[in-house]
Amino acid sequence: MAKMLKADFHAHTASDPFDTIPHDEAALIDLAAAQGYEVLTITNHGQRLDPACLAERAAAKGIMLIPGIEAWIEGKHVVLLNCDEAAERLRTFADLRSYRESHPEAFVLAPHPFYPKKHCLGDDFLRNIDLFDGVEFSHLYLRGFNRFNARAAETARKHGKTLVGTSDCHRLYQFGSTFTLVDAAKTPEAIVAALKAGKCQIVSRPVSLANVFRLFLAMMAGGELARLRRFLLARLRR
Repeated sequence: MAKMLKADFHAHTASDPFDTIPHDEAALIDLAAAQGYEVLTITNHGQRLDPACLAERAAAKGIMLIPGIEAWIEGKHVVLLNCDEAAERLRTFADLRSYRESHPEAFVLAPHPFYPKKHCLGDDFLRNIDLFDGVEFSHLYLRGFNRFNARAAETARKHGKTLVGTSDCHRLYQFGSTFTLVDAAKTPEAIVAALKAGKCQIVSRPVSLANVFRLFLAMMAGGELARLRRFLLARLRR
């Protein structure tokens, strides 16, 4: 039996063009290594990070990087794993359908699909269920309150999709509470095949109320800074 690999398939870094993230790729890789991870995907919004520039550092830490992106599809977030640069140009569900048909090596994940934010898939996920290989079990829940993940898990079960646990890390203190163990050899192809076959399991614990509050404040501040940055850039281009 192949070794169960500790993996996170949804995390962000300071290279993200849409969010203000305080940590860089090196800090995330170092933290992942310290926590015993062997597989990591950096999924910045709308931008695929080429893992080649980080492969040497990651390999020295025992981590394999799988390329990924959190794409904007008709205003909704969709995570693609083991994708190429063409994933940056996806804009519609029709685009996603064509990409998926021509890139069977990729894995399409529905991130936090039922959380109450406008960029979450919601009903668009159900209308396009055939486009997705997996459903995210988000780290962001409290003990005694996990209704959004519960619906994601039920949808995954009903439609035969793989449930994948991730950190969706925007701050390093989010990392490590929810992850996936994958029964696969340590190659991108083997890991994607195992995920599609459901040969994985989630490990998760609820986050503290204090960390939820910290994250809320950070995201509010980050959103304001990001909007200011976009406003200033737009003015400078005039």
